[in-house]
Amino acid sequence: MKRFLRCLILCSIAALFASPALAGGNANFVLGLRGLDKDFWEPVNGHVAFGATVDFGRKEWPIHLEAGYNASVGYEENFLGAVDVTGTVSEVDFGVNKTWETKGGLRPYVGGGLAALGARYELDGPGGDIDDTDGSGGIYVHGGVYWRLGSRFNIGFDGRFLVGSDVTLFGADGDADYAQVGMILGWGWPAGGNP
Repeated sequence: MKRFLRCLILCSIAALFASPALAGGNANFVLGLRGLDKDFWEPVNGHVAFGATVDFGRKEWPIHLEAGYNASVGYEENFLGAVDVTGTVSEVDFGVNKTWETKGGLRPYVGGGLAALGARYELDGPGGDIDDTDGSGGIYVHGGVYWRLGSRFNIGFDGRFLVGSDVTLFGADGDADYAQVGMILGWGWPAGGNP
């Protein structure tokens, strides 16, 4: 798992440094809601999610490369009258993206690839804090639509899924698979009018 994570991070960093030399792309930020497995993550299976994805490529490429970071947190205060519970999931991903440019600035897209994620579950009670963490690989898919406002700014909606993860927290086997919806705010380059 550590080797997979290192490889994914190095590929993401290399791709991000290469992006200025490429012709075009987008940096989009997402704020949304994420649902995890209720049986495994209860009572913090509903998370607030945030993330950033950069896609880039030359104009003649049929698809772009993309790299991103996504995270979420769920919190329940006074669970069972005495325990505060916090669950977090964070991931680094690298994949591909296809965005269609239409008249009027409408841009539907789909993307997907590999993710390296970490999961944490923390209990804070009268006897002190205890927590457990684990990591896993996974496969993510996302898609949605955004509008290019003016020459650079993007606003829209994103749906995202992650599958194939496998984590063990406090001796229980489960996963950090999720479904997520969110709002996009971002910008694209190079600056220019709508096609």
